[in-house]
Amino acid sequence: MAGVAGNRAAFAWAKQTVKGTPNTTYTSKSGFSGGNIAPSRNIEQLSETDSSRQEGVSYVSMTAVEGSPELYVRDENIHSLLEAVLGAKATTGAGPNYEHELTPATTIPYYTFARTIGGVIHEQFQDCMVSELVISAEAGQPLTAVATIMGVRSTFLGAEPAAAVDLASSEVYNFNNATVSEGGSPTRLVSSFELTISNNVSMQQTDDSVPYDVTPGTFSVTLSYNKIIEDDDAYREFHYGSTSGTAQSSTIVEKSIEFSFSLGANNDITFTMDHMAFEEYDVEPDPGGDPITVPTRTRAQRDLTDPAIVAVVNNQKAT
Repeated sequence: MAGVAGNRAAFAWAKQTVKGTPNTTYTSKSGFSGGNIAPSRNIEQLSETDSSRQEGVSYVSMTAVEGSPELYVRDENIHSLLEAVLGAKATTGAGPNYEHELTPATTIPYYTFARTIGGVIHEQFQDCMVSELVISAEAGQPLTAVATIMGVRSTFLGAEPAAAVDLASSEVYNFNNATVSEGGSPTRLVSSFELTISNNVSMQQTDDSVPYDVTPGTFSVTLSYNKIIEDDDAYREFHYGSTSGTAQSSTIVEKSIEFSFSLGANNDITFTMDHMAFEEYDVEPDPGGDPITVPTRTRAQRDLTDPAIVAVVNNQKAT
Protein backbone atom coordinates (compact mmCIF):
# COMPACT_ATOMS: atom_id res chain seq x y z
CA MET A 1 0.00 0.00 0.00
CA ALA A 2 1.36 3.43 -0.97
CA GLY A 3 1.93 6.09 1.66
CA VAL A 4 -0.33 9.09 2.07
CA ALA A 5 0.75 12.15 0.07
CA GLY A 6 1.18 15.16 2.34
CA ASN A 7 0.61 17.69 -0.43
CA ARG A 8 -2.93 16.43 -0.98
CA ALA A 9 -4.45 18.62 1.70
CA ALA A 10 -6.79 21.55 2.21
CA PHE A 11 -8.67 23.36 4.92
CA ALA A 12 -11.98 25.20 4.88
CA TRP A 13 -13.98 27.46 7.15
CA ALA A 14 -17.30 29.23 7.69
CA LYS A 15 -18.72 31.57 10.33
CA GLN A 16 -21.03 29.98 12.88
CA THR A 17 -24.35 31.52 13.83
CA VAL A 18 -23.98 30.58 17.49
CA LYS A 19 -21.60 28.68 19.74
CA GLY A 20 -22.24 24.95 19.85
CA THR A 21 -23.70 24.63 16.35
CA PRO A 22 -20.99 23.85 13.78
CA ASN A 23 -21.40 24.57 10.09
CA THR A 24 -21.63 21.63 7.70
CA THR A 25 -20.98 23.61 4.51
CA TYR A 26 -17.93 25.84 4.21
CA THR A 27 -17.76 29.20 2.47
CA SER A 28 -13.96 29.44 2.06
CA LYS A 29 -11.41 26.80 1.12
CA SER A 30 -7.65 26.97 0.72
CA GLY A 31 -4.57 24.87 0.33
CA PHE A 32 -1.79 25.02 2.92
CA SER A 33 1.37 26.95 2.08
CA GLY A 34 2.62 25.95 5.52
CA GLY A 35 1.50 25.28 9.08
CA ASN A 36 -1.43 23.12 10.15
CA ILE A 37 -4.63 22.95 12.17
CA ALA A 38 -5.36 19.80 14.17
CA PRO A 39 -6.82 18.30 17.35
CA SER A 40 -4.62 18.91 20.38
CA ARG A 41 -4.19 16.51 23.27
CA ASN A 42 -2.29 17.53 26.39
CA ILE A 43 -0.80 14.52 28.17
CA GLU A 44 0.84 14.75 31.57
CA GLN A 45 2.17 12.27 34.13
CA LEU A 46 1.15 11.63 37.73
CA SER A 47 3.85 12.45 40.25
CA GLU A 48 3.86 10.20 43.31
CA THR A 49 6.18 7.95 45.28
CA ASP A 50 6.29 4.18 45.10
CA SER A 51 8.86 1.36 45.35
CA SER A 52 10.31 1.92 41.87
CA ARG A 53 12.14 4.70 40.06
CA GLN A 54 9.71 4.79 37.13
CA GLU A 55 7.72 7.94 36.44
CA GLY A 56 3.98 8.04 37.10
CA VAL A 57 1.28 6.95 34.66
CA SER A 58 0.02 9.29 31.95
CA TYR A 59 -3.32 11.07 31.81
CA VAL A 60 -5.03 13.48 29.44
CA SER A 61 -5.44 16.93 30.94
CA MET A 62 -7.15 18.65 28.01
CA THR A 63 -8.30 18.07 24.45
CA ALA A 64 -8.95 20.98 22.11
CA VAL A 65 -8.19 22.41 18.66
CA GLU A 66 -5.09 24.43 17.87
CA GLY A 67 -3.02 25.38 14.86
CA SER A 68 -1.52 28.07 12.68
CA PRO A 69 -2.26 27.26 9.04
CA GLU A 70 -0.55 29.43 6.45
CA LEU A 71 -2.07 30.30 3.09
CA TYR A 72 -1.44 32.66 0.19
CA VAL A 73 -3.49 35.86 0.19
CA ARG A 74 -6.17 35.69 -2.50
CA ASP A 75 -9.41 37.52 -3.25
CA GLU A 76 -11.56 34.49 -2.43
CA ASN A 77 -10.73 34.30 1.24
CA ILE A 78 -8.71 37.15 2.77
CA HIS A 79 -11.83 39.19 3.63
CA SER A 80 -13.31 36.27 5.58
CA LEU A 81 -10.14 35.77 7.62
CA LEU A 82 -10.05 39.49 8.36
CA GLU A 83 -13.65 39.30 9.52
CA ALA A 84 -12.75 36.36 11.76
CA VAL A 85 -9.95 38.25 13.50
CA LEU A 86 -11.53 41.74 13.54
CA GLY A 87 -15.19 40.85 14.04
CA ALA A 88 -17.11 43.44 12.00
CA LYS A 89 -17.75 43.41 8.24
CA ALA A 90 -19.83 45.84 6.16
CA THR A 91 -20.36 44.79 2.54
CA THR A 92 -21.53 47.13 -0.23
CA GLY A 93 -21.68 46.93 -4.02
CA ALA A 94 -23.42 44.66 -6.49
CA GLY A 95 -22.39 41.66 -8.52
CA PRO A 96 -19.80 41.04 -9.68
CA ASN A 97 -17.95 43.71 -7.69
CA TYR A 98 -18.19 44.00 -3.91
CA GLU A 99 -16.45 46.04 -1.24
CA HIS A 100 -15.91 44.62 2.25
CA GLU A 101 -14.91 46.97 5.07
CA LEU A 102 -13.49 45.16 8.09
CA THR A 103 -13.11 46.88 11.47
CA PRO A 104 -12.48 45.80 15.07
CA ALA A 105 -15.54 44.73 17.08
CA THR A 106 -16.09 44.23 20.80
CA THR A 107 -16.75 40.53 20.19
CA ILE A 108 -15.38 38.21 17.54
CA PRO A 109 -17.36 35.37 15.92
CA TYR A 110 -17.07 31.62 16.30
CA TYR A 111 -15.99 29.68 13.22
CA THR A 112 -16.08 26.09 12.11
CA PHE A 113 -12.87 24.91 10.45
CA ALA A 114 -12.22 21.61 8.70
CA ARG A 115 -9.25 19.90 7.12
CA THR A 116 -8.57 16.97 4.85
CA ILE A 117 -5.19 15.26 4.39
CA GLY A 118 -4.23 12.60 1.88
CA GLY A 119 -7.81 11.56 1.23
CA VAL A 120 -7.85 9.61 4.52
CA ILE A 121 -8.06 12.18 7.34
CA HIS A 122 -11.17 14.40 7.38
CA GLU A 123 -11.93 16.45 10.49
CA GLN A 124 -14.27 19.17 11.68
CA PHE A 125 -13.27 21.74 14.31
CA GLN A 126 -16.08 23.69 15.98
CA ASP A 127 -16.35 26.78 18.17
CA CYS A 128 -13.05 28.19 16.93
CA MET A 129 -11.71 31.74 17.15
CA VAL A 130 -8.84 33.34 15.29
CA SER A 131 -6.48 34.44 18.03
CA GLU A 132 -4.03 36.13 15.69
CA LEU A 133 -3.63 36.87 12.00
CA VAL A 134 -0.24 37.75 10.53
CA ILE A 135 -0.12 38.98 6.94
CA SER A 136 3.36 39.51 5.54
CA ALA A 137 5.61 39.69 2.50
CA GLU A 138 9.13 40.65 1.50
CA ALA A 139 10.05 42.64 -1.60
CA GLY A 140 9.11 40.66 -4.71
CA GLN A 141 7.45 37.89 -2.73
CA PRO A 142 3.80 36.74 -2.39
CA LEU A 143 1.67 37.81 0.55
CA THR A 144 0.97 35.06 3.05
CA ALA A 145 -1.44 34.92 5.97
CA VAL A 146 -0.91 32.84 9.10
CA ALA A 147 -4.03 32.38 11.23
CA THR A 148 -3.49 31.21 14.81
CA ILE A 149 -6.65 29.29 15.68
CA MET A 150 -7.99 27.99 18.99
CA GLY A 151 -11.13 25.87 19.24
CA VAL A 152 -13.19 23.72 21.56
CA ARG A 153 -13.96 20.41 19.86
CA SER A 154 -12.76 18.16 17.04
CA THR A 155 -14.85 15.54 15.21
CA PHE A 156 -13.49 12.90 12.84
CA LEU A 157 -15.55 12.71 9.64
CA GLY A 158 -16.08 9.79 7.31
CA ALA A 159 -15.55 11.85 4.16
CA GLU A 160 -14.22 15.19 3.01
CA PRO A 161 -16.50 17.99 4.28
CA ALA A 162 -18.61 19.87 1.77
CA ALA A 163 -17.53 23.31 0.59
CA ALA A 164 -19.77 25.85 -1.08
CA VAL A 165 -16.78 27.06 -3.10
CA ASP A 166 -13.87 25.49 -4.95
CA LEU A 167 -10.31 25.55 -3.68
CA ALA A 168 -9.01 29.15 -3.89
CA SER A 169 -7.00 29.51 -7.09
CA SER A 170 -7.11 33.18 -8.14
CA GLU A 171 -3.99 35.32 -8.53
CA VAL A 172 -1.93 35.71 -5.37
CA TYR A 173 -1.15 39.21 -4.09
CA ASN A 174 2.52 40.14 -4.14
CA PHE A 175 4.55 42.90 -2.50
CA ASN A 176 5.17 44.15 -6.03
CA ASN A 177 1.48 45.19 -5.96
CA ALA A 178 2.04 47.50 -2.95
CA THR A 179 1.52 51.24 -2.56
CA VAL A 180 2.66 52.65 0.79
CA SER A 181 2.15 55.98 2.52
CA GLU A 182 3.36 57.41 5.85
CA GLY A 183 1.66 60.43 7.35
CA GLY A 184 -0.35 60.86 4.17
CA SER A 185 2.75 60.99 1.94
CA PRO A 186 3.54 58.19 -0.51
CA THR A 187 6.92 56.45 -0.24
CA ARG A 188 8.72 53.90 -2.39
CA LEU A 189 11.40 53.18 0.22
CA VAL A 190 9.56 50.34 2.01
CA SER A 191 10.69 46.78 1.19
CA SER A 192 8.66 44.54 3.50
CA PHE A 193 5.36 44.26 5.36
CA GLU A 194 4.30 42.36 8.47
CA LEU A 195 0.90 43.17 9.97
CA THR A 196 -0.12 41.37 13.17
CA ILE A 197 -3.71 41.57 14.42
CA SER A 198 -4.08 39.83 17.77
CA ASN A 199 -7.05 38.93 19.98
CA ASN A 200 -5.00 37.01 22.56
CA VAL A 201 -7.59 34.21 22.76
CA SER A 202 -7.33 31.78 25.68
CA MET A 203 -8.93 28.45 26.55
CA GLN A 204 -11.47 28.19 29.38
CA GLN A 205 -11.39 24.71 30.88
CA THR A 206 -13.77 23.77 33.68
CA ASP A 207 -15.16 20.29 34.44
CA ASP A 208 -14.15 18.33 31.32
CA SER A 209 -11.08 17.63 29.22
CA VAL A 210 -12.98 19.49 26.46
CA PRO A 211 -12.74 23.25 27.13
CA TYR A 212 -15.89 25.09 28.09
CA ASP A 213 -15.08 27.96 25.73
CA VAL A 214 -12.45 30.10 24.04
CA THR A 215 -12.45 33.78 24.89
CA PRO A 216 -10.63 36.83 23.45
CA GLY A 217 -8.36 39.00 25.55
CA THR A 218 -6.68 42.32 24.80
CA PHE A 219 -6.83 43.45 21.17
CA SER A 220 -3.68 44.80 19.51
CA VAL A 221 -2.35 45.75 16.09
CA THR A 222 1.35 45.94 15.28
CA LEU A 223 3.04 46.71 11.98
CA SER A 224 6.67 46.13 11.06
CA TYR A 225 8.44 46.99 7.84
CA ASN A 226 11.92 47.63 6.46
CA LYS A 227 12.63 51.07 5.05
CA ILE A 228 15.59 52.43 3.09
CA ILE A 229 16.80 55.71 4.59
CA GLU A 230 17.75 58.66 2.38
CA ASP A 231 17.95 61.41 5.02
CA ASP A 232 17.90 61.92 8.79
CA ASP A 233 14.28 63.16 9.12
CA ALA A 234 12.63 59.99 10.47
CA TYR A 235 15.63 59.14 12.67
CA ARG A 236 15.64 62.56 14.33
CA GLU A 237 11.88 62.52 14.63
CA PHE A 238 12.02 59.19 16.50
CA HIS A 239 14.99 59.89 18.81
CA TYR A 240 14.93 63.68 19.07
CA GLY A 241 11.23 64.54 18.91
CA SER A 242 11.11 66.30 15.54
CA THR A 243 12.86 66.44 12.18
CA SER A 244 14.86 69.43 13.50
CA GLY A 245 15.40 68.15 17.06
CA THR A 246 18.86 67.90 18.61
CA ALA A 247 18.12 66.78 22.20
CA GLN A 248 16.83 63.32 23.09
CA SER A 249 13.09 63.35 23.60
CA SER A 250 10.45 61.22 25.31
CA THR A 251 7.95 62.10 22.57
CA ILE A 252 6.12 59.16 21.03
CA VAL A 253 5.97 59.72 17.28
CA GLU A 254 2.56 58.81 15.87
CA LYS A 255 1.63 58.67 12.18
CA SER A 256 -1.02 57.34 9.87
CA ILE A 257 0.24 54.45 7.74
CA GLU A 258 -1.44 52.85 4.76
CA PHE A 259 -0.51 49.76 2.78
CA SER A 260 -2.54 49.03 -0.35
CA PHE A 261 -2.14 46.02 -2.65
CA SER A 262 -3.81 46.09 -6.05
CA LEU A 263 -4.33 43.50 -8.77
CA GLY A 264 -6.38 45.91 -10.89
CA ALA A 265 -9.84 47.44 -10.85
CA ASN A 266 -12.11 45.95 -8.15
CA ASN A 267 -9.38 43.63 -6.87
CA ASP A 268 -7.41 45.23 -4.05
CA ILE A 269 -6.73 45.22 -0.32
CA THR A 270 -6.04 48.35 1.72
CA PHE A 271 -4.97 48.51 5.35
CA THR A 272 -5.34 51.95 6.94
CA MET A 273 -4.00 52.62 10.45
CA ASP A 274 -4.44 56.24 11.53
CA HIS A 275 -2.66 56.18 14.89
CA MET A 276 0.55 54.12 14.77
CA ALA A 277 3.21 54.82 17.38
CA PHE A 278 6.80 54.17 16.32
CA GLU A 279 8.57 51.80 18.72
CA GLU A 280 11.73 50.98 16.80
CA TYR A 281 13.81 52.98 14.33
CA ASP A 282 17.48 52.19 14.80
CA VAL A 283 20.21 52.86 12.24
CA GLU A 284 23.16 50.43 12.22
CA PRO A 285 26.49 50.84 10.41
CA ASP A 286 27.38 48.36 7.67
CA PRO A 287 31.09 47.57 7.09
CA GLY A 288 30.17 46.27 3.64
CA GLY A 289 28.89 49.66 2.56
CA ASP A 290 25.42 48.53 1.52
CA PRO A 291 22.58 51.09 1.61
CA ILE A 292 21.10 51.20 5.09
CA THR A 293 17.69 49.62 5.61
CA VAL A 294 16.00 50.34 8.94
CA PRO A 295 13.70 47.84 10.67
CA THR A 296 10.67 49.87 11.71
CA ARG A 297 8.12 48.69 14.28
CA THR A 298 4.85 50.46 15.07
CA ARG A 299 1.86 49.81 17.33
CA ALA A 300 -1.74 51.05 17.07
CA GLN A 301 -2.72 53.55 19.77
CA ARG A 302 -6.12 53.68 21.44
CA ASP A 303 -8.34 56.38 19.97
CA LEU A 304 -11.94 57.21 20.87
CA THR A 305 -12.87 58.14 17.29
CA ASP A 306 -10.83 56.13 14.82
CA PRO A 307 -10.62 52.31 14.84
CA ALA A 308 -7.15 50.82 15.29
CA ILE A 309 -7.28 49.47 11.74
CA VAL A 310 -9.63 49.56 8.78
CA ALA A 311 -9.20 46.91 6.10
CA VAL A 312 -11.03 47.32 2.80
CA VAL A 313 -11.17 44.41 0.35
CA ASN A 314 -12.59 44.78 -3.14
CA ASN A 315 -13.32 41.48 -4.86
CA GLN A 316 -16.00 39.38 -6.52
CA LYS A 317 -17.28 37.68 -3.37
CA ALA A 318 -20.75 38.68 -2.18
CA THR A 319 -20.22 37.36 1.37
